[in-house]
Amino acid sequence: MSTVQTNHVSAGENLNGTRLYPLLRRAQLSKFLNDAQLKELESFCRSISRSAGQTLFRQGEEPTTLYIVMEGSIELRARPPGRRVYRTVEVVGPGCTAGDEAVLDESGYLSSARIQEKARLLTLGTKEFERLTASRPEMAIAILRCAGSCLIQTIRRAAILTQAPADVALGILLGELSADADRNGDGEGAVRITHAQLAGLLHLSRETVSRMLGHMAAMGDVELSRGMIKVRSA
Repeated sequence: MSTVQTNHVSAGENLNGTRLYPLLRRAQLSKFLNDAQLKELESFCRSISRSAGQTLFRQGEEPTTLYIVMEGSIELRARPPGRRVYRTVEVVGPGCTAGDEAVLDESGYLSSARIQEKARLLTLGTKEFERLTASRPEMAIAILRCAGSCLIQTIRRAAILTQAPADVALGILLGELSADADRNGDGEGAVRITHAQLAGLLHLSRETVSRMLGHMAAMGDVELSRGMIKVRSA
């Protein structure tokens, strides 16, 4: 499967020709930029929609685009040195970023990105970011701060969840993912994620994750279905 290319649409507009400002206000960028700056950022961004299963970029490719997830989710997968199998590194949800390497002067993407759930994305190309850096350096710094906050989330999960007891780590992760789903309109704590993806995030075997989920289901803590886990409130 080839990497998906960004559609050619006018900067500052989405695929339907509407303005991007309302979308920008929903992203974590709103924590770092004021309303006037968000409106100005419209001229540097584009909006695209992608279906589940499509690839945004591959590990090792030259970084060209930063993606801001507005709806849906992206699975980041990487193959560690000496390994033949890719593992899930992170599942990026609404408000956060993927492809941060494009604005961090990296020579290649550190992971591959695949659409997990049909997604609506804002894109910022490397050339647009360079233009933004030259004309509006304070806005470029804000974008870097936003990307950094999303990277910290990934590092936190790697540093904390992989060191906690397996059952504790799984409970914490499902709780966080369920809370994210609620905030983004699901309202039922339903997490779209597979056992294999959970295993990659927690550095556990798929069999171990499936066994723990089976126990949680028997205890009434979760409901399991294909590609979906519904977390019940305590």
